[in-house]
Order: sequence, then structure tokens, then C-alpha cells
Amino acid sequence: MALRVGIVGYGFAGKVFHAPLLKPAGVELAAISSSDPTKVHADFPDLKVHANIQELCADTNIDLVVLASPASFHAEQALEVLAAGKHVVVDKPFAASVDEVDAIIAAAKKAGRIVTCFQNRRWDSDFLTLRQLIESGELGEINSYRAHFEFSRPNVGSVWQETATPAVGIHYDLGHHLIDQMLVLFGLPDWIEGDILTQRENSQIKDVFHARMAKGNTRIDLFAAYYVPDSTTRYAIHGTKASYMKSFMDCQEDQLIAGLTAADDTYGKEPQERWATVTTHDDDNPATRQVPSIPGSYHQFYIELQKAITNGTPVPVPVEETRNTLRVIEAMMESSQKGTRVYF
Repeated sequence: MALRVGIVGYGFAGKVFHAPLLKPAGVELAAISSSDPTKVHADFPDLKVHANIQELCADTNIDLVVLASPASFHAEQALEVLAAGKHVVVDKPFAASVDEVDAIIAAAKKAGRIVTCFQNRRWDSDFLTLRQLIESGELGEINSYRAHFEFSRPNVGSVWQETATPAVGIHYDLGHHLIDQMLVLFGLPDWIEGDILTQRENSQIKDVFHARMAKGNTRIDLFAAYYVPDSTTRYAIHGTKASYMKSFMDCQEDQLIAGLTAADDTYGKEPQERWATVTTHDDDNPATRQVPSIPGSYHQFYIELQKAITNGTPVPVPVEETRNTLRVIEAMMESSQKGTRVYF
């Protein structure tokens, strides 16, 4: 029997990043809680719509609850879902602090349920390709890792993501992805130097950050901003054998916004002009080639999660790894506030 899922909230995250991924993953969308049932029924005419999270948690036809609600509610709602005996997926940012993560981990153990963070960008096309190249040894030992995640959003919006509330700001938003990818590749760094600030006029949130880290002799630079007219920079990775250079973001978000799903043949596939380049050095003669991008697959998160819940296989994003993401975010905040290097 397919896993039966209820989604809390049908804003951008629920509509674009969760609901379209379930069916291609073999998972059933059973219900959504929303204050605007008309919006839900425009996409799913026959779907059950609950008025609030309490009604959804009481629905015995639901195995897993996905929190696609504003970030400031995530910790409180995760505890509520676990208390109701449901498994829970929390969209990023998972929580506002390590203490909140610890409380959720304890509640999940008490309830005997799985809690995980929707780190969809582990299944970005470019990251899948980069990870394969690193793990195969083709790049050699990584000396320098630089990753950017940028958008051109010069005007401050009226959405909750632009409101000064807990777990809101670019370091919690785009930073959550950049840090998670870095941790997958390298684990916790030895130290971090962070700079988090506000650049846009009238912005209520931190809208740019730069973090510099070290893992042994590897130097790691992460940068994110909402004020970048040319936001094509993505990766610059340099190893002892080769460099990996990539421009442009993964295409899945744009495809999902346009209405494609993982069932479409073109989903997740980057055009050749956006493939990365790998440059090797042989006797000081550089040779550059394009590397075909592995297709992106956000729905793989739900495929693996269903197996974890039904068969006891590994959870796609262990909550302990999400805890480390919050550890890095908090250390970056401390470094930025004090102007000092923070050690782990």
C-alpha cells in the first residue's frame, strides 16, 4: 500500500515542491490542510481539505504529514504531528535553533516515528554530478570548494519569507541548502568565519551571507544573496586532479513552476549548453571537457522515505544531519556577530 500523505499549507512550497512529487514517487496525496480550499480544489478537485493542522493530524487515513508552512511554525507543528503519531517531513528551514531540533528528535524517539527535513537540493542535477565526480576520485583531493546560491530579488516582498520572524533570513533559506550540500561532501568543518548582513533597502531580514570554512587543508566558501543581477554563478571546485566549473541553477524548480512533474520525459534534464566543465592538468597542459549532467530527481526523496517507513531502510535525510546544518548556521551567526572565527 502506498504511503498516504497530508500536506500542511498550500502556498509556494506545498503547491510547487511537494504535491507534484508524490504521485511520481508512488506516494498518495490523501489530504491538505489550507485556509483556502478553493486554491487546493483548483488543482485537486476531489481531494479532502482540512481547515487546520489539528483536523489533518486527526485524520486516520494519513501516515505522513509534510509541513509546508511558514518556517516560524515548523518546530511547534512538528511536535504536534509527532504527538499525533504521524511521521513528519519538515520543509527547510527545519527549525530556528539546535535546541528546537533536539526537542523534535526526542519527541520522534518517544513516538517511534520518523522525522526528516526536505533537503531536495541533494537531488539537484549539478550536485548529483559533482558528488559522483568527487566520490569516483576524478577530481582528486578537493583543495577549494566554492558554491553560490543567488537570485535577483531587489524589491522586498510581502511574503512571510521577507518578515523578521524566527528561522527567517537568507542564512536559513538558501543557506540551509548550501550548508547541507557541503556537509554531505565534507562533514562538519573545523572552523567557520561568517558574515551575514542586510543590503536591500527596507529589507526586514538578512539577505546576503558569505561563509568561509576549513576541513583540514580544504577551503570552503559559501555565498548567497538576493541582490544579484547576474545570478548564474554556481560552483567552482578545484582538486588535485581536476576542476569542476558550473553555471546556472538546477532546472527542476523552474520546471515545477511551469507545471511539469517527474513523470515528464524532460523533467530534471539540463540542456547541453548548461553542462559543467571539467579541466584536467597533464604535464601543465590543461584539457577541458563538458560533463553530461545527471538528471535531477527531487521525487527521489519521497521514494526513499517511503522505503524507510515501510521497510526500515535508511532515511534519505537523517535528522541528525539536519541538526549539524543548524549547528553551522548558529556558528555562522555567532561569527558574524562577534567578528571572530568559530571552532567546532
